[in-house]
Amino acid sequence: MQIDKETYPSQDFKSLDDVVDAFLARPAVRERPPHAAALAIAGAVSANKCLMTNVEHWPIIDGDDIQAKHGFRVALLNDFEAVGYGIPVLGPHDVVALNDVPVQPKAPKVVMGPGTGLGAAQLMWDTGLNAYKVWPGEGAHATFAPRGWKQKALARFVTERCGHCEIEEVACGSGLELIYEFLQSDEAANRPELLKHRTKKAVKEISAAALDGSDPLAVEAVDLMFAIVGAEAGAMALRCLAKGGVYIAGGITPKLLPRVKAGSLLEGFLMRAGREPFHKILTQTPLFVITNERVGAMGAREVAKNLLHQRRQQQA
Repeated sequence: MQIDKETYPSQDFKSLDDVVDAFLARPAVRERPPHAAALAIAGAVSANKCLMTNVEHWPIIDGDDIQAKHGFRVALLNDFEAVGYGIPVLGPHDVVALNDVPVQPKAPKVVMGPGTGLGAAQLMWDTGLNAYKVWPGEGAHATFAPRGWKQKALARFVTERCGHCEIEEVACGSGLELIYEFLQSDEAANRPELLKHRTKKAVKEISAAALDGSDPLAVEAVDLMFAIVGAEAGAMALRCLAKGGVYIAGGITPKLLPRVKAGSLLEGFLMRAGREPFHKILTQTPLFVITNERVGAMGAREVAKNLLHQRRQQQA
């Protein structure tokens, strides 16, 4: 049951603790104060502590300190860890299948997706819990492994610009902007008809132009990014034999679903499928796009419910 919700820009607050204070001060929340909280953070969590990756002015977030201050149990989660816990409670209307492969019950699952960054996590079945356990990771910061001359040229372009080319740098919102800029520098000299599109664009502009087809470079940039995302999804599927499904989440993919359905993501996913036994593994791995953008909140809710259940057991 949802009591209240609110959006808080991180730049308006000095810490997550201040955000929690603001939310708890809302009238609806004061009437029904929480007994447990699961807080999903964009960063690596260790010992219930986390430093947010992209909010540099915030200090280290300490879940135990928040718990001691407010008197309810607090668990910090990586943001894609929360997405992972949301996957088992998704309904058929919350996903779009990109292939016609059934999910194998209790088999490993993978979730990843481009947004502000590139998040990823693995889900493994825990027989003791009789439920999936989610293991987040920071694989997005591994070195990008390009395929073909264009991706290799892109990797050189990004390396010259950033000093290194991680997967995340070509598979997220800012990565899409970099790809678009690369295609202008790489393509325009040989394709004069594209010169009229030679201007810097933000991710929203690139996405809109790709969807309506008004800018062929935008279409190419989006398709190239999804080919890279698909390739990384295929690599993750092979690492853990994800017969339980590979799920693509994040803020970008659902908004660009028509381009996803055009095929570059699935093609990237199956790129290794020309070799046995990888062909059989990947062609028999279910691939989905998560269209419910609240999947992370759904997962955090499941974790909070478990915290509350543990609290009640201890009190019994």
